[in-house]
Amino acid sequence: MSKSTFDRTDAMVFFGGITALSAVAVDIILPATGVVARDFGVDDAYGTLLVGVYLLAFAAGQLFWGLFSDAFGRRPALIISLVGFTLASVACALAPSFGFLIVMRALQGLTGGAPVIARAMVRDVSSGNDAAKTLAALTAILTIAILIAPVIGSGLLVIFDWRAIFWALAALGVLLLIYSVLFVEETALDRRPDRFSLSFVIPSAHTLMSMPAFLIPMIVGGLAFGGYAAMLSIGAVLTETQYGVTPEAFGSLFALAALSNTVGALGIRYLLKTIPVQRVFIMAVGLLGVCSLCATSLLMFSPSLAAFWGVVCLYVLGFGTVMPTSVALAMEPAGKMPGFAASLIGAIQMGIGAAGATLAAALFDDTHRAIPLTMALFGFAAVMLLIFGRKTMHRP
Repeated sequence: MSKSTFDRTDAMVFFGGITALSAVAVDIILPATGVVARDFGVDDAYGTLLVGVYLLAFAAGQLFWGLFSDAFGRRPALIISLVGFTLASVACALAPSFGFLIVMRALQGLTGGAPVIARAMVRDVSSGNDAAKTLAALTAILTIAILIAPVIGSGLLVIFDWRAIFWALAALGVLLLIYSVLFVEETALDRRPDRFSLSFVIPSAHTLMSMPAFLIPMIVGGLAFGGYAAMLSIGAVLTETQYGVTPEAFGSLFALAALSNTVGALGIRYLLKTIPVQRVFIMAVGLLGVCSLCATSLLMFSPSLAAFWGVVCLYVLGFGTVMPTSVALAMEPAGKMPGFAASLIGAIQMGIGAAGATLAAALFDDTHRAIPLTMALFGFAAVMLLIFGRKTMHRP
């Protein structure tokens, strides 16, 4: 598989699909978090575990899938991951208790290796601005997918019940699996089974984590995601309790945020045609800082739903500009271990995202403040890290 593969419409849609798989798995359940909790007779707040547990498990699983794809090939790793994800989705749909559902949700996250494998495949065949443009295009497809995911989730709640959401995820897994088996070619021509061991992981992780050019953009992207994850975690519960938005209507509200993400990703792709990725990344983080200031302003009064969600959408737009450029920059120093680098980036960024989701849930006090406060904290942290770490990023 060559770089020209990503110019084919079907291939780009497929790679966008596997890049979006875990995001869709999170976003499609957002309208139903409170519904699921009530169905099993637990407090609505426990429904946020459907997001937090998935993100934590997904973060841990990426380390495995990156190493596995480096050692045994991207294509086998992708197929095995999709099989596991599909079976876990079926188990979630059949869950007899809330505890069993949470365990299977964690398994779903652990087997969601497709996004990290997709990033490694992009790095196998491209680098620099080319890789950033491809990642931006995949991010645009991702955001289109998450644009409609909560709407589909809301629709399934209206027509069926929350279990239909997991049946839909299983069906998506089957479709992606069929395409993988029939059409996906191997991109990692140099397989390294010796890397599937701690003797490779520990020194390699130390090497990557000691390079500011890898560490700083990775953590900046993770911090941007941490603010976004606040909305994922409690957005449905907060808008229902504060603004009377029903679970069925939340999908349409979330679609506005996803559209903002799409605009950000497409804007970045346009800029990358003429501007080096390093400069675009700095511009993106600057935008995130402005978005964080707007989020801070919401802490000073009780906004209307339009004002509140408008600021949320603005932050999500900033997140959409930071994420693809942060991943592309962090992958540059990866050398001959792009699979492991992609998995480490994914694990740490998802871990920071899970921290953002957890913090927002802990801060939720039956007011609107938990989401903008979390966004402001994580957004400003990203800006400060880039300001103080920028010079070290360019050291040899």
